[in-house]
Parts: sequence; structure tokens; C-alpha cells
Amino acid sequence: MFILEKLKRVQIADGVYFNTINDERFKTSRIAFVMQTELNRDMVSANAIVPNILTRSCKEYPTSLQLNRKLDMLYGVSLSCSSSKLGETQMLVVSVAGLDDRYSPNGEPIYTQMADLLCKVVFEPNAENGAFDEDSFKQEQRQLLDSIDAQFNDKRAYSMKRMLEVMCENEKYSINRLGTKKQAQELTSQKAYNAYLELIKNSKIEIICLCSSPSDDVQRIFEKKFAGMERTPITADTQIIARAETVKEKTDTLDVVQSKLILGFRADCAEGKNTEEEIYAEKLMCAVLGGTAHAKLFNNVREKLSLCYYCVSRYNSDKGLLIIESGVQGENIEKARKAILAEVEEMKKGNITDDEIVSAKLSVSNSYLTSVDSSAGTQGWYVGQLLREHSRTPKEAVELIMSVTKEELIACANKLTLDTVYVLTGNESKEGE
Repeated sequence: MFILEKLKRVQIADGVYFNTINDERFKTSRIAFVMQTELNRDMVSANAIVPNILTRSCKEYPTSLQLNRKLDMLYGVSLSCSSSKLGETQMLVVSVAGLDDRYSPNGEPIYTQMADLLCKVVFEPNAENGAFDEDSFKQEQRQLLDSIDAQFNDKRAYSMKRMLEVMCENEKYSINRLGTKKQAQELTSQKAYNAYLELIKNSKIEIICLCSSPSDDVQRIFEKKFAGMERTPITADTQIIARAETVKEKTDTLDVVQSKLILGFRADCAEGKNTEEEIYAEKLMCAVLGGTAHAKLFNNVREKLSLCYYCVSRYNSDKGLLIIESGVQGENIEKARKAILAEVEEMKKGNITDDEIVSAKLSVSNSYLTSVDSSAGTQGWYVGQLLREHSRTPKEAVELIMSVTKEELIACANKLTLDTVYVLTGNESKEGE
């Protein structure tokens, strides 16, 4: 067990951890059931559909109407789910949120009822004969296909997806978090149910509770569910490539109004490989370069040179990547590329002002502190911390950011190597998006 300020963490089964965040600021309690498994090209669509099916119904409430009535009886408790990737780990979340016990009518224990309902949803799905309920499966399969189509329709998201497919061609990170349309179409209720069984047995599981009261009763509810269960949790590692030896270039042409230019860099700095001081220095370096409204890319490439509609940098500490994305007119693609790379070189030479550093520190610090202004944000912060090598409170993260020096920023910038230049271009006869 370890204490992370307000967070208490204990192991309750093989590869299963129960985490409690005691916080009296909010009127809601939340419980998240987080499953982590390897990002597997053959299983990604089957895994992605599982949380959606689980939150539709369960054995005791076999229709959406019955389940929603139960949620309403608990004063508007909500069920939600998500599927994402963290490095080369697929992360699947089923969560429940409802009125904190302090505000429940007549002191009714809603918190434990939420936990009991979440367990029924997760451990007692609406399934029989080795398959999920067919109607529930079919509806969620259509939703999955729509979500995959939506990734194509959002050209900014599509261009980022394509860039990562090129940049990480031989790495698991190139796998789409929802899989492909073909994979989704070939799914069956049996395949989805088998994926569910594997997740319960083999994934690493984090249960994160945000509440104002002790969670001993809730912990016992989950302990009972895992008692006697044979589990073989999988350790999902992320491949880190420190440097790019050559620059890959790829251009796609579609019927788009605004072109997209994305530069992908290897940062030689990632979770599990570097110290947390180095990782926070990398985060600040990214902010100085293009992560805030005071950043070099915003001020110089977008504002002064007017080469981009937007130009931002993002650092992925789980994979060790720094990505610069921009929206440009076709005739400005090469000019924007040169201007962006020039700003990176300025960082490497140490041409960074004190004002730029201070502005970036304040901006990043504010984003950390405000991220926990809501119950969902607080839970989300700790979920992200628990799934990484280094776990910090927002206050501790701010202290690390504020301690970064200019010399450390320069060192981080000099580790960047350009890996991929991706361009999405097409019809630009209209105004930019």
C-alpha cells in the first residue's frame, strides 16, 4: 500500500488494485473500473466494444429500459464507458457516478448501491451460451462502426491517425484504438464475449473510487467478486524508440478544404525510461515550443508569419513522441514546414526568453490545478497517474514544472529527432476550416 496525498491504494487480487480518493469538495461519488491489456491488432475491436455492451444491460436488468429505471431509482446515477490507448496499452473503462451519501434523502447509502450495480454490470453481463445478448451486440456494433467512420470524417483526427500509422508503422502504437472497419464488421457476439472473459481474467485492473466517506464496504464488495478467481494478468509494455535515423515523408490527397501538416519527432524521453524530472522538463519544453497561447509556434509561425490556421505541439510521455500539427493552405505547406523546424532549431540553440519560460510554467501549472476542479477531472487525474510510472498530485506536478531550468529545456530540445513529415492535402478553393 502507498499513500498519494488523498489516495489510498491496496491490492485486492492478483493484478487488481483498489484505490480510494477521499475528497469532500464534490456532491457526487464516482467509481471507475479500469481494465488494461496489450494493444493487440487482432483483438482491439473486440476489446473496444466490450465496455459499451456492458453498460447497456446486465443479467438482473436485461434491457436498457430496466437498467435506466434502476439508475433513476438511485437518484440519477449514470453509467459511462470509454476505450483508449495509453502507450501500447489498451485501456477500457466502465464507470458509475451518483449523488454522494451526504446529500442522499434520508441518508440512503447510494455509494455502496452504486458499487453493487457496477459489479452486476461488469461481472454479470447479459449473456448466455457463450455469447452476449444479440440485440445489444448488434446495436453496439453499429455504434462502433459509426465511431470508426467518424474518425475519417474529422480530418484533423484522421490526419493524426494517418501520421501515427506512418511514423509507428512497425509498432503497436500504430493500431487504432477502435480497430478497423473490417474488424468491426467481422465481430460476432461470441467473439466479443470471449474478449470480455479474457479481459476479466488477464487484464490489469484498477478500481478508482472518489468519495467523501470511507470505502471499506465498497472494497469488500469488489474483494468478494474476485475471491477465488484465477487470474493471469498480462504486463503490457510499450516499445520506445529513442531516435529517428531517417525522415519518412507521406502525402495523402482527399477532398479537404484545409491542408494538414504534421511533424512527428522522437523525443528520447518516456515513462519507464527517464526520470520524472526529465519527463516534466520535456512537458515544459513542449509547452514553450507550441503548447500555449504564448508559445513560439503560435507567436511566430501562426501570428507573425500567418502561415497556419493553428500550430500546436503535443508531447506523449507514454510513447516518447513530440508531435507538431498545423492546418495550412496548400501553397504554404513548405513555408510552414521550414518555419516550424526553424523554431525547433531556435529551441536547440537556447534562444528561449525568460518570459516564454515563465508564461509556459504558469500555463501548465494552471492546467494541472484546474484539472481537479470537478469530480470527473479529479478521478481522471488519478487514473492517469496510476497507470504511469510516476504518480504525483497536481500540487507536486506543479512543483516539478516550476523547478525546470532553461538548461534542461535546451537539453530536451536537443534530443528531438525528426521522424515523419505527414501532409494531408486536397481541394482548397474554399475558406479554411
